[in-house]
Parts: sequence; structure tokens; C-alpha cells
Amino acid sequence: MATEPVRSPSLAEMAQALNVLFQGMLDRSLSLEEAVWTFEVRYVEAAVQRCGGSIQRAAALQVHRNRLRVKLKRFAQPSS
Repeated sequence: MATEPVRSPSLAEMAQALNVLFQGMLDRSLSLEEAVWTFEVRYVEAAVQRCGGSIQRAAALQVHRNRLRVKLKRFAQPSS
């Protein structure tokens, strides 16, 4: 049995999903700094996961792998 390929969302669908996300962040009164940090954490984690845990391959985000390591280390630390 063949599996169906995963369809990538359209730009319009991504914009709609981001709008829902932004409204949720605003509803929770997140500061811009908290919102950016939250987005960045999830984006970097998703990229590394998509690349099978390889930070070097995730560097396709056009961020140097050492910078990704620093970000992942910072994300792993509890916020003060």
C-alpha cells in the first residue's frame, strides 16, 4: 500500500495559521520579545527535527550551525 505524499500548505494557508497564532499570543499578552523567542524556538526545533536531528543539515536555514547550537543550548535553559 503506497502512502500519499504530504502536501505542503499554501502561502495563504500559512498566513491564516500565523494569524491564529498571533491572535493567541496577543490574547495571552505576550511581549514582542516573548513572541519572537517562542516562534524562534519552535522554528529551530522543527528544522532540526526535519533534518533527523542534524544541526549541520538544519543549517540550511541559512544560519551557521554553531549559531544554531548556541540557540538550542539557550532554549534548553529555563528562562529567568
